[in-house]
Amino acid sequence: MKYSNIAYKLAAALTTGALLSESTTAFATGGFKGVTQNIVTSSSLLPNLISTVAYIGGVGLGVAGVFKLKQHVDNPGQTPMKDGLVRLGAGGGLLALPMVTKAMQGTVATSASKVNASELKFDAATFAS
Repeated sequence: MKYSNIAYKLAAALTTGALLSESTTAFATGGFKGVTQNIVTSSSLLPNLISTVAYIGGVGLGVAGVFKLKQHVDNPGQTPMKDGLVRLGAGGGLLALPMVTKAMQGTVATSASKVNASELKFDAATFAS
């Protein structure tokens, strides 16, 4: 009991120290344009993260599907075949997800039609009326 209290206090002290040692630059500097640039910059790696998670999840579900099919072969009364087939189908869908999203991006937007954050303009008169 006493050890966990010390551990919690140590963790709180380390967290506070880490937060206080960070730089104090504000993310909302530069008004609306600065905020939009920060959002675009922060989310630029999100598609890569989604692709990585989809690949890992697809491989994991594929392996789990193969094991479920083996369990069905060993004991058909206990494990239905649909369990393995559903896992294999979901794994295939996750493995195909990054390619499908790239195809959708290529269909919807070309490189000439993308909008950069520097091109966004904030017009206060539009929101005032």
